[in-house]
Amino acid sequence: MRYYASLDQRARVRAEFSRLRRLYPNFEPPADLYGPRRGDVDEAGLWELFAADKLDELHEIIGARRKDMPGWRPSADLMRKLEQKEQRNKIFAFWREGRWLDIASFARDSRFFAANADVESQWTIAEAFARTGQISEAIDVYKSIFASNEDKHIRLATMQKAMAALHMGDVEALLVEARKSSKEPEDEFAPVAIDITRARIVAVLRDERKDEISPQELQRFESFAKLTREPQQLGLVAWLQYKRRDFRAALESFKAAIEHGGDAMIAHGLAHTLRALDLRREAEEVAYAWRAPLVNNGILFLDLLERDLTQETPPYLEPARLARYAAVTIESASGEGAQGLGWYAYNSCQFDVARFWFERAVAWFPKEATVYGYVLTLKRLRQDKEALELINRYDGLFPKLVELLFPDDYYHPPFPCDSRIAAKAHGPAVKMAGYVVPGPAGPALAAERDRLRVEADKKEATTPDAAKVAAQAQQRERVLKAVRGKFPIAVAAENPLRFQPLAQARSAAGSPAPVGLRAEPQPGKAPLVARRVPGVGPMPSERYGFLLSPSWNAVDLATWPPASEQVAPVGTQWANQEADPAWIGQQKADAGAKLTAGAAEHVATAMAPRTRYGAAPPPPNLAAVLSLPASKQSQTR
Repeated sequence: MRYYASLDQRARVRAEFSRLRRLYPNFEPPADLYGPRRGDVDEAGLWELFAADKLDELHEIIGARRKDMPGWRPSADLMRKLEQKEQRNKIFAFWREGRWLDIASFARDSRFFAANADVESQWTIAEAFARTGQISEAIDVYKSIFASNEDKHIRLATMQKAMAALHMGDVEALLVEARKSSKEPEDEFAPVAIDITRARIVAVLRDERKDEISPQELQRFESFAKLTREPQQLGLVAWLQYKRRDFRAALESFKAAIEHGGDAMIAHGLAHTLRALDLRREAEEVAYAWRAPLVNNGILFLDLLERDLTQETPPYLEPARLARYAAVTIESASGEGAQGLGWYAYNSCQFDVARFWFERAVAWFPKEATVYGYVLTLKRLRQDKEALELINRYDGLFPKLVELLFPDDYYHPPFPCDSRIAAKAHGPAVKMAGYVVPGPAGPALAAERDRLRVEADKKEATTPDAAKVAAQAQQRERVLKAVRGKFPIAVAAENPLRFQPLAQARSAAGSPAPVGLRAEPQPGKAPLVARRVPGVGPMPSERYGFLLSPSWNAVDLATWPPASEQVAPVGTQWANQEADPAWIGQQKADAGAKLTAGAAEHVATAMAPRTRYGAAPPPPNLAAVLSLPASKQSQTR
């Protein structure tokens, strides 16, 4: 066998192998059958090229030697190690370019890690599997490393690699398997115990871990965090305490993290903790101070004061505090902040200021409460035409707006600004460069609102039920008469309000005018009746007999033919696919070619586009029907 193998006569090798197997059933050929025998050729030069990573030159020399010496082959050891080095080089070339999917595909196709690869290559392959979502394959690679290595340093590094690449739930299972194969008398992963605890805390914060972390383990990590004084470690403890609603402990941990150089995210947690402890003013100051490095802090700052701004009876707020809030709102184009300032101005009888802020709030974030406040402000300023346009634009979407034309059956007390105290309801507004700050609300508003509420309760209690029923009937007639010509009316559906953030407006002041965007295609005449928006409840106008359209374009019939049976527009991907026999299937194309003339005419008639949108399908072609069998004719009729 070796003689025939040295001549590379593989057919004779197989024949000799069969003869030997018949004589010796357990016979197996040697692994280096086609390799050179000891002493045949000196491979020292080849190994030197291999060690110098001159693989291309090595391949050239091997090829030249095989031409000069027919039947010669390099040793199996050299070829195996050469193949492994080439595979390793290819994998790390992919790694340098960040081609994780290519690494995973190459490893799966070539089974690289199963061929006694070096551990660094296996780490890279496992990371590639993890990054590409092939978690089970990544776990198998890590398990194979633990099963084939007893070096404690390699095992420790492998666990650290796994913790960086996998979710902690998968790492926990890997920890159990690794400890089963360990031959160390003590816990071999004790040097990374803090890292394991840290990863478990992160898993809890991400809601990826349901099991509680033991108190002893947490105590060790807290002691480690306090000893190192690293803000990231202290912040991790603080966030865990916050998640467990231990706000007092979280406050101290966040303060310690800030004291030792914590970043804006640590400050964000501190502000949230202060708010949870009802220390809202302190939380506001922290969020404002850290708003620039992290946008979340700016959002939190606006959210903290918004609750006070939108109260029905606005509290007194310092002018400097209002000015600071207005500046952040106008610079960040915050719809929530603008509507808060709008409500504060409206409820303190500053209607011109309220309009300024509600306009921007509707432009930046047109939710129901914002548009409702804008309409109330317009009505106060006697701009009824603009108010009616808004009500009709948002009909079908915002019931509270429509309720302004179709009120409910309850008595509502007068607005405090209608009384004589309106002039004393607020301090002076402050005009800034590009915006206006509402004046602080005065104390007279609260007393006036309480007085009006008491009077409303007395009137509601002393009105007989029969009088209420009669008043409701009269109110229905008054409402229908009042809305005639005002609702419904056709209005443009698009919100026309557009405002830039102040910072952008200032930066664009000296720049050339921006090129206009391409105009949207005009949908035609706006429908008179609003559509019913899915998920929105009934409109108040429906109590008075008004209806909503079931579709966006006021069409209440199903379209014909359906989109699946219409002819694909020329030039679209759909049309190209319909024209490609490979796409629709050759059998389907052949079947279509064998249609009879009558059946083809019938199909063409059924598939022809209709001239009128929403029209019913035409009757079938009679000639085609009569050419069908009797059973098919009855079905067609």
